[in-house]
Amino acid sequence: MIIVMTLLRRWWKVDFAKEAAHLRSPLAPTQKLHNRTIIVTRPEAIGATINEMLSRQSWDVILGRVRHDDRLVLANGQMRLALGDLVSVIGPDEDVAAVAAYLGEISDQQLESDRREFDFRRVFVSNSQLAGRRLRDLALPEQYGAFVTRVRRGDNEFVAHGDTILELGDRVRVIARPDEMHKVSAFFGDSYRALSEVDILTLNLGLALGLLVGMIPLPLPGGVVIKLGFAGGPLIVALILGAFERTGPLVWNMPYSANLTLRQIGLILFLAGIGTRSGYAFVSTLQQGGGLTIFAAGIVITVTISLLALWIGYRLLKIPLGVLLGMVAGLQTQPAVLGFAQEQTGNDLPNIGYAAVYPVALITKIICAQLLLTLMG
Repeated sequence: MIIVMTLLRRWWKVDFAKEAAHLRSPLAPTQKLHNRTIIVTRPEAIGATINEMLSRQSWDVILGRVRHDDRLVLANGQMRLALGDLVSVIGPDEDVAAVAAYLGEISDQQLESDRREFDFRRVFVSNSQLAGRRLRDLALPEQYGAFVTRVRRGDNEFVAHGDTILELGDRVRVIARPDEMHKVSAFFGDSYRALSEVDILTLNLGLALGLLVGMIPLPLPGGVVIKLGFAGGPLIVALILGAFERTGPLVWNMPYSANLTLRQIGLILFLAGIGTRSGYAFVSTLQQGGGLTIFAAGIVITVTISLLALWIGYRLLKIPLGVLLGMVAGLQTQPAVLGFAQEQTGNDLPNIGYAAVYPVALITKIICAQLLLTLMG
C-alpha cells in the first residue's frame, strides 16, 4: 500500500500543501492569518451592524479593535461602523482583502501595535471546565472585557468564532485590557504541565465501557451471534463519547499532546505485537507448499484494492489525495499506513478520511469474519 501511494503521488505530481490550502478545515495546514487595519471609506458599508455585515458574506475573519473618534474599543456584533473608523481585521489574506474592498481600503496604521489600552497574549486552555464549550458561552466580553481572535490546535491555527468549541491543549490568542489579562489567563488555565497529563479516570472508564460493549452478544437472523470484541467495542464507545465531548465534569477528549503520544506508543506496541506473533507463522507459511501462492495472492489483492480506491477517489470523485490516503488506510484498517500518510502530507488531513472509513471498515470485517466462520463451520 505504501509503495502504491508513493508511486501514484509522484505520477499525479500532487502538492499536498497547495491541495490542502484550498480546504477550509481546522485539520488543514495552517493558513497564515493576517492582521490588517482597514479604514472605512465606503458609504455603502455603514449602517448595518458587524453581525449583519458578516452574515451576508462568507469571509472567515474576525474584527478586533476599532478606533472611533480617537477612542479605541473592541469590536462587538452589535457595533455599527462609521466613515473614518479604523478596524483591525484578522483572517486569511484573501478574505482580509475582500473585507478591505468592501469597507474601504487598507490603512498604513497598525492598531494591533498599540498595546496601551488593549494587550494580547496567547494562553493554553488547560481548565477542564472549558473543554467542549463554545466560545460564545464563556461570556468573556461580559466578564473580562476580552475576546478570542485565534485558536491554535496542534500545528493548525484558525480564526475563532462564537461557535468554535474549545479543546484541552488549544492555545488561544486573547485581547483584553492589560489589568485584566492575568484574570483571563487564570480563567483558561494556561498550564502547560496540566496539558501533559492524562485523565486516568476518563481514559480507564472509556476503555472499560468499550470492553463491556465488545463482550455483548448480538444475535443476527439465522441464529448467528456475533460480538464486536476488544477492537470494535472500544471503537464504538470512543465514537459516542467523542461526539459528546464531555459528560458533566468528565471530559472525554484528551489534550492534543497526550493524545498524540498515546497514539504513537499504541502504534509501536501494535506493530511490535503483530511482528513477534506473526513472524514465525509467516516464515512457516512460505516454506510450505503453496505458501508463495498465498503470499502472491495477498499482494495482488492489496495492490488492486489500493489502486482502484485511489484512482476512483482521486480521478472520478475528485477527493483530495491527502484525505484519500487516510480513507485507503482506514479501508485496509492499517494505522501504520495512516502514519505514513500523515508524514507524507505534513498535516492531519488523512485523519479526516481515516476517521470516516475506519469504524465502518473495522466493524464490517469483524462481522464478516464471524459470519464466515459460523457459516463454514
